[in-house]
Amino acid sequence: MRKQRIITTLICATLLFGQAQFSAQAADGDNPAPSAPKATKNVDVELEKSRALIASKKYKEALTELKKVNKSIPNNADVNNLLGFASRKLGQYKEAGTYYTKALKIKPNHLGALEYQGELFVLTKNIAKAKANLAKLKKACGTSCSEYLDLKKSIDAKK
Repeated sequence: MRKQRIITTLICATLLFGQAQFSAQAADGDNPAPSAPKATKNVDVELEKSRALIASKKYKEALTELKKVNKSIPNNADVNNLLGFASRKLGQYKEAGTYYTKALKIKPNHLGALEYQGELFVLTKNIAKAKANLAKLKKACGTSCSEYLDLKKSIDAKK
């Protein structure tokens, strides 16, 4: 009988404690119900301005915008690929290489990063690595995708 009374007391205490927490949260204006996870940001929407700046060949402004996007959406292959692209166009080859490497760590078969990193290799006279990227592109998308064709053209132009 005593054991049953202890269990009943514990249950009541737990219920009262829970009710007190619920009331305190409601008084503070908090929602006591579990909140739904925040919607993930749409990368394409976040990158619209950056892509427009790149299309206009405003690479410095694009780089500034992309760094903001990178803070908002960290560890994204598309963002890092475009950071690499803008950096490369500004002659910042070391930084570009770092961004491409990060993009490819996040997404190893990222077609754009493979192409652009390959073009960076061509610019820095590392044709063997550029050809390695070309081989990865061939495996990933064949010989008729634009990324393969563009990198092949860059490599062939250096021969």
